[in-house]
Amino acid sequence: MKKIVAFSILIYCISCSPGPEKNKDKKAERRKEIQRIAVKKDSLQRDTIEFVSYNDDFDYSQLNGKKGKEEISYVNDQNNDRSFLRGDLIAIEYKNDSIYIAGDGETPQNAEWVVSVKKIKDGKVSKFRKEYNMPIKHYSKENELSSSYLHHLYKLAEYYIANSKKDLIKISLKNKEQLGYSVEKQKKNEKDYYVLGIYTEFEHRVSPFQWLYIDPETDIIYEYDLPNDKLIEFP
Repeated sequence: MKKIVAFSILIYCISCSPGPEKNKDKKAERRKEIQRIAVKKDSLQRDTIEFVSYNDDFDYSQLNGKKGKEEISYVNDQNNDRSFLRGDLIAIEYKNDSIYIAGDGETPQNAEWVVSVKKIKDGKVSKFRKEYNMPIKHYSKENELSSSYLHHLYKLAEYYIANSKKDLIKISLKNKEQLGYSVEKQKKNEKDYYVLGIYTEFEHRVSPFQWLYIDPETDIIYEYDLPNDKLIEFP
């Protein structure tokens, strides 16, 4: 009786286990899935966009831009140029190709790869650097901030100053006054921000006149409206 039961179980297991043909079918289906997702390499495409930023912190380097209100990102692994500044108008050549993200196995994902890119017009930050031709002074009250993040905040402050419509900013730039800013961490409405206190410096005395709140999660810049105690998003 025990032999009969054991034999029956063996027959059942054999009938339930996937055979060689089923394994082949699964592999074939997997290959078809990958082929279905994989992008056919296209001929070159061209566009003109406003440069926003580089991002070299992921598996693939990125070049980020805007076209109108649309935000666009390209894979930038084959381009070592990092000379563009926010707001520059750039002509870009790109093609559709595949990327493979760590942890996703062999499955490819669609992406637009930069083939070549060049600047065709200075943005306001580039013009500001050429016309002002002085560094913006700055100091931090936060010792834990890395030099790379302080440099990141510098670029945000520079972008604000170059694009601001505030009269005090415009006058300071016209008169080539020394501009600077302080950095400190503050909480407002239960949220953490980095606050930049923009000032002019004359004879070693500083005169703050504008406070900016930087959201560290999104990099959105807010002007502080002192009379109304509210934050106004800067475009």
